[in-house]
Amino acid sequence: MSENTATNRNGSTGGYVSAATALVGGWIVLSAFLYSPPAANFWNDIIVGAAIGVIAGYNAVRADDRESVNTGAASLVALLGLWMVVAPFVFETAFEGAFWSDVVSGALVAVLAGYNVYQSRGTERRTRTAEAETR
Repeated sequence: MSENTATNRNGSTGGYVSAATALVGGWIVLSAFLYSPPAANFWNDIIVGAAIGVIAGYNAVRADDRESVNTGAASLVALLGLWMVVAPFVFETAFEGAFWSDVVSGALVAVLAGYNVYQSRGTERRTRTAEAETR
């Protein structure tokens, strides 16, 4: 029989960073209700903030289970964070609170998720270990 083993170089920091990213995603959803931006920006905050929260939460739980952070999921969260930086300009958000909340939250998400992507690039290395078969 053989068994897969995984080595994780970055320890549990990926889980903490992902959890912090998920909390920022929750803030983005909450800020849509607090600042009442225009309708398009409101729904953008709800949908993108929820996606950030769920995907980053998945990575946090995955890292808590002694697995490495999913690089693809962290990359998607980083791209969503960059979108949150650009979205207020696209939707022409005039209200300062909603504008700066989206820009700062998006930048924070992009930096945190980018860190996770950088740390997880070569983190998971699966090796096959063979056990002697006895009959």
